[in-house]
Amino acid sequence: MLVATRRRRGFVLVAVIFFAVLLFSSVAAFMRRSTVDAAIVRNRDAAARAEALARGGIQLAGALILQDRIDETERLAAETRFDAWAAVNDSPILTADGGELRLQVADSGARLNINALVDAEGTPTPNAEAFLVHFFEKVIDEMPGRPEEKLYDPDELARNLLDWVDADDVRQQGGLEDAYYQEQDPRYRAANRPLLSVEEIGLVEGFDRKLADALEPYLTVYPLAGSSGINPNTAPSWVLAALYFGSGSDFRLASRKKVRGILRGREGGDMFCAGGEDQACTWFDDVIGGQVYPEPSFQSDVFHVRAEGIYGDVRRRIDAVLDRGGENPPRILSWQLR
Repeated sequence: MLVATRRRRGFVLVAVIFFAVLLFSSVAAFMRRSTVDAAIVRNRDAAARAEALARGGIQLAGALILQDRIDETERLAAETRFDAWAAVNDSPILTADGGELRLQVADSGARLNINALVDAEGTPTPNAEAFLVHFFEKVIDEMPGRPEEKLYDPDELARNLLDWVDADDVRQQGGLEDAYYQEQDPRYRAANRPLLSVEEIGLVEGFDRKLADALEPYLTVYPLAGSSGINPNTAPSWVLAALYFGSGSDFRLASRKKVRGILRGREGGDMFCAGGEDQACTWFDDVIGGQVYPEPSFQSDVFHVRAEGIYGDVRRRIDAVLDRGGENPPRILSWQLR
């Protein structure tokens, strides 16, 4: 009888310990789950606030470029680093609730418009192929890696890109443009229209992801139609190095010395313009020493905007392209939430 009682007590003790451990584990799991859920809610809330802040940044940029258009009615119409929209670059805006907004605004002329190499009928303009060959040689040479890792043919790349954007389906050197693309999986065809994004270059024969990424900092596809080239007032140094100038058949890319001269002029307050526009500006043809291809763009209605909203460790970024050329508000040509 005594032994049976002790056994029952032992069983009860084991059962109590078992359920106590089970209860403790359940409570611990519940606490962990509650902590995780709370963190998820906080991050979700921070993400929503960061996205809203980024969207507000796009609206702010739109207002600034509209104000700039109004201001240009009273002065020379040219985009410069001294415009209101440029003043917000690299100047974080802090909010009362602990957020931070970072804005980057640039006119389309701050990059090379790859679509400016064909005319309205979709025919490559004179100097297009020669320019692309020199430009690709420069970019490939400056890509990281050993020469044997960069086995690209600039001449072939130039012809293939022009075949992609020109209006016909015949290769520059004869044959069908689609022959290569129809052998891919999945099959596709040459666009025979302006590029719709810089990333689209990766679809062109001969261009891999590595080369397309190397080209991205130089290029834009806006405006989709038109012959406007680089704006020497706003383009960064690496884009200025893609200025192609000369006369007759003697054209070349801008040297480092030329680029430094342009940058020194900008730092000294010079505003470049086309010859004969205004006595208050510096004629760019005189500065560069020849004609420029594609013809420089000093005024633009299309702007690239990057707005990043930050709350703590949570960031949301919107990359947008705005066109202020129509009615208010600016028209959104591209929108990517990252």
